[in-house]
Amino acid sequence: MNLKVDSNSLKYFSKDTIVRDGAIFVEKNLTGSMLYEIVLDSNNDEGVKSPKFLNSIIRFEKEFKQEYPALRFTTSVKDIVQKMQKVLNQDSKTDIPNDKKLIAQYLLLYSMSLPQGMEINDKIDTKEKFLRLSINLNIQDTSKDLEMIEWIKNWWLNNTKYSADIQGQSAIFAYMQSSVTDTLIISISTTLLIVALTMLLIFKNLKMLWLFILPNIAPILFVGGVMGYLGINIDIGVAISAAVILGIAVDDTIHFFSKYFEAIKTKNFEQSIDYIISHSGNAMILTTIILSFTFAIFGVSSFIPNVNFAIVTVSALNIALIFDLVLLPALLSLFYKKG
Repeated sequence: MNLKVDSNSLKYFSKDTIVRDGAIFVEKNLTGSMLYEIVLDSNNDEGVKSPKFLNSIIRFEKEFKQEYPALRFTTSVKDIVQKMQKVLNQDSKTDIPNDKKLIAQYLLLYSMSLPQGMEINDKIDTKEKFLRLSINLNIQDTSKDLEMIEWIKNWWLNNTKYSADIQGQSAIFAYMQSSVTDTLIISISTTLLIVALTMLLIFKNLKMLWLFILPNIAPILFVGGVMGYLGINIDIGVAISAAVILGIAVDDTIHFFSKYFEAIKTKNFEQSIDYIISHSGNAMILTTIILSFTFAIFGVSSFIPNVNFAIVTVSALNIALIFDLVLLPALLSLFYKKG
């Protein structure tokens, strides 16, 4: 399986939690748990009363349902006009009146029938230029959310003269996906740069810089491959863990190289490696074990990003330890023989 980024707000919680269980119940017995709020711009004041504009909404809903069966239902002023047309003008062959003034009368009649304190302004703005279209859908992966959002924008752009802006809680979490990806790349790159500069300042050896960095990057790449194979998606927890892993794993590397440069002054290569393992090996192992148990506590959480954070961090730290004790001496051996 490929490694994916997924930050679905409902899938953040395990199925036995009230939030997720309630969402599943609503989806199964009532309607979709995810809600998009689409703000449609009719381009003119009182443009929402235009028959052409309202008919565009009907056409959009049909095509959207055909493209994405996860759609459960939609609500907007268009539904009010349709019902008024059906009740007050039963002989009409159209769902939407062809007369803009008749639509205005329908909306006025509806507004006057609302209870005191309620207005129609939760569905259209005061200038009647913008219309709110609410869409209820079944729970989807974030990648699917982004695909649907892009489809909606392109449909209104390519098939009408109107525009659509997709908002709402579900859309916000979908937009977070790109932020998670950007944060992951920026955090790893920044941390890697800081680690490289720090290592260079500490050990003052430019030729060995790749040896300082490679054992710390390798665990992240290895864990990324394992995540893709197991189907664990990159979410907020995993994005945070990458920089944490790199920052902590470098601690073992510093321990290793500190003893190496100290030993190589008076010992040959083999003796230096023995000296490193005997003097720093226990410290590196104990540090990794303590940190692993500490981060493993997140694994009992009902919040899935915490669980993923625990799995990825604990796995990567132990892999980093193995790389420092096995891979790093092998790389140093190659470098030593070459020198």
